[in-house]
Amino acid sequence: MTADEMIDGYVAEVVLLTPHRQRADVARELRDLITQEVADAAETRPGRDDAVAAVLAGFGRPADVAARYRAPIVLIDPSDTRRLFTLGLGGGVLLLAGAVLGELIDHAPAQRDLAAAIDRATPFLFAWLGLLVAWFAVAAWWRRRHPDAAWKPRPVPTDRISRAGRAAALAFYILGTLSLADPAAMLRVVSGGHAAPAAYDAMAYDNDFLAVRGPIVLALLALSLLLQAAVIAQGRRASWSDQTELGLSLVLCVVLTWVLANPVFVSGAADRTAKEIVAVIILISLADLAFSLRRHRVRQAVLSH
Repeated sequence: MTADEMIDGYVAEVVLLTPHRQRADVARELRDLITQEVADAAETRPGRDDAVAAVLAGFGRPADVAARYRAPIVLIDPSDTRRLFTLGLGGGVLLLAGAVLGELIDHAPAQRDLAAAIDRATPFLFAWLGLLVAWFAVAAWWRRRHPDAAWKPRPVPTDRISRAGRAAALAFYILGTLSLADPAAMLRVVSGGHAAPAAYDAMAYDNDFLAVRGPIVLALLALSLLLQAAVIAQGRRASWSDQTELGLSLVLCVVLTWVLANPVFVSGAADRTAKEIVAVIILISLADLAFSLRRHRVRQAVLSH
C-alpha cells in the first residue's frame, strides 16, 4: 500500500464515522493536517511511506479522531453521575434489605431462603436503575433546552437546632418507648380499660424476646433518648453527637433485624403486624441514616471554612 493509499484509507474511515453534512469539511481539513504533518516528518525520515505511517499512528484510531469532529451524545450529564451512582446504590441496598426483611417475616427459620428472596428482588432493582437513568436523562435534556435557568441558593447548613421542635420530638419518642415497654398498659390507657380481653392477650411479648432481645432494644432506645436530651440541652449539633447518633441508628437497625428473625409477640397476628412495622422502620432508618451522613459531611465542610 502506497503512502497516498494509506492517507485515503485513513481519511475515509474517519469520514464514515462523522455526520453526513460534515464529511466534506472533515475530509478536507483532515487531509490538509495529515499532509502538513507528513511534510514535517519527511525531513527526519528517509522514506515517505515511513513518514505517513508514523503520522497516522500519532493521530490515533480513526474512531478517536472522528469523535473530535462530532458533538458527543450525552444521555446523562457528567455532573450527575455521582448522584446517579449514589441513588442507584442506596436504592438497591434498600430493595435488597426489604427483600431480606420480608423473608424473615414470612417464613420460619428452617424455611428461609435469603438467596431466593434476593433473586425475587432483582427485577425491582433493575427497574429502579432504569427509572433513575430515565429521570437523569430527562433532567439533562431539560437543562440543555433551558441553559438560562437560574441557580437557586439553598439555606446554609448550621449547627443550630430548634429546641422546641426537638423537645416535641423527644416527647413523642418517649411516649413511643413507653408504649413498647408495656403495650398492654398503653392499650388500657388509650381504651380506658374497655378493650376486649383478647386484645390484651395479643399484646403479650414472647418470653424469649423478653429475656434477651427486648432489653437490648429498650437499652438502645433509652440511649437514643438521652442523646437527644443532651443535644437539646446543648442547643446545637456537635460532631460527637452527630457521630454518636449515626452509630446508634446503625446499631439499632442491626438489632431490629435480629429481632425480626424470631417471635416478638405470643399472638401470631400481632407478631406479624409488629414485624411489618419494624421492617418499615428499619428501611426508613437506613434511608435517613444515609441522608443524615450526607448532611453531616456538608455541615462539617461548611463550618470548617
